[in-house]
Amino acid sequence: MKRFCRILVLAAALAAVLAASALGANFTHCADALHDLGLFQGTDGGYDLDRAPSRAEAGAMLVRLLGAEDEALAMEAYTAPFTDVRDWAKPYVQYLYDHGLTNGTGADTYGASDPCTAQQYAAFLLRALGYTDGEGGDFAYADALDFAGQLGVVNPYTCDASNFLRDHVAAMSYTALATAPKSGEADLLTKLVAEGAIADARGIDRQFANYRDYAAAGAAMNSATAVSADMTMTMDLTLSDVPLASGDVSAEIAANADLAHLDQTELAMTMDLDMALNPAMAEAMGVSADEAALQATVSYYYTDGVYYMDMMGQKVRMPLSIEDLVAAFPAEVLEADAANLISLFTSVEAVQEDGAVRYRLAYACAPFNALYDALLSGLQAGSEMPALSLELGEMTVEAVVRDGAIVSSDVFLSMDMTVEGQTLSAAVVGNLDNIRTGDAVTVTLPEDLDTYQEFSGDAASVGIIGGADGPTSIVVS
Repeated sequence: MKRFCRILVLAAALAAVLAASALGANFTHCADALHDLGLFQGTDGGYDLDRAPSRAEAGAMLVRLLGAEDEALAMEAYTAPFTDVRDWAKPYVQYLYDHGLTNGTGADTYGASDPCTAQQYAAFLLRALGYTDGEGGDFAYADALDFAGQLGVVNPYTCDASNFLRDHVAAMSYTALATAPKSGEADLLTKLVAEGAIADARGIDRQFANYRDYAAAGAAMNSATAVSADMTMTMDLTLSDVPLASGDVSAEIAANADLAHLDQTELAMTMDLDMALNPAMAEAMGVSADEAALQATVSYYYTDGVYYMDMMGQKVRMPLSIEDLVAAFPAEVLEADAANLISLFTSVEAVQEDGAVRYRLAYACAPFNALYDALLSGLQAGSEMPALSLELGEMTVEAVVRDGAIVSSDVFLSMDMTVEGQTLSAAVVGNLDNIRTGDAVTVTLPEDLDTYQEFSGDAASVGIIGGADGPTSIVVS
């Protein structure tokens, strides 16, 4: 049974990593979309997303996002004072110089080959959106990143100021296209199409509109302090392409948050778990039919800064401060909830059905996989941790929105975890249904919480030891 439990722990790790997703750095899908719109050009080596952008390249992108490329290319002479600009970039630099959008790095230098910083590019995007800097302007150049963050153009998911790459240029530019400009259009893409700078939006405008509507419904749910839902999940696991185990999870969840005093939040969740090893795998592992099945009911509660767990009648509790957990997160990560995250999706579709709208959002896997690589590399450096890799193969969400609120949501994902040459693959289908908010939510806590035994160990070290009839005790390893 221990071997089975270890495998289950590995499966649980997949879900835990997903919860920390979003700091990836591979936005080829954004570069593709920009390229299709005529806004992003590659080089002989492709998009070159893994290198820093030059100031000349950033200047060309600004001119395109201003819808002025044709006007720039039609200029007959280069009269700007900068002598370090290559021929291909001269029309763009000339346009920026004529319109007071650049002063260069010196009297006769533009710094064309110098790396463009995240701050410089944020300022470029803000100008493309119609905002001005300087005295009497909308923002100060020194605060360009902060102001762009307030507009949702820049967020921790798409911009690494310490290692700014063309990859981030693609992600930030795509996000800016989906952002409303100062002039009031729905988004910058709509403005560029109306002005004739882009001949065909190629359906990307519909994706942007779908995302805005979905995000608005999500924001309405996220702002609710009281939420409850029914959850179900099915999981199929394979080990090196051999069926390993399958299982079902169902849960009822209710929470009522006190935003002013997070430790006074109340939570109640009861989860039924039914997992079983594949019979052939169980036989090969020398596990009996009884040991190969795991059925358990686990309840979790939180109130007054204490976390409680009831596993089949075995009850433990431990202090847990939500306020301390939140304080440990960087402020920019917490504030990113309001960011425009359109760059994390490869497609956003919407279909009307029975007075509601069903949204289907396909996530880009590359940003998540880049994050996993970075996290695991950091964990493995200088340690005896075995070689481990994670790869997200697919993740899609289907959500139904009715009357401006999300009423149900389905998640589909597949993921591989490889340890010392053995690959554990998980295919997961999850569902949230009967989502309720506000006064419709009731959090019911058991009356015997004072009988729960104090748990002095680390929550991560709790394991399950099973007998013939399933788990029989909680142990600390």
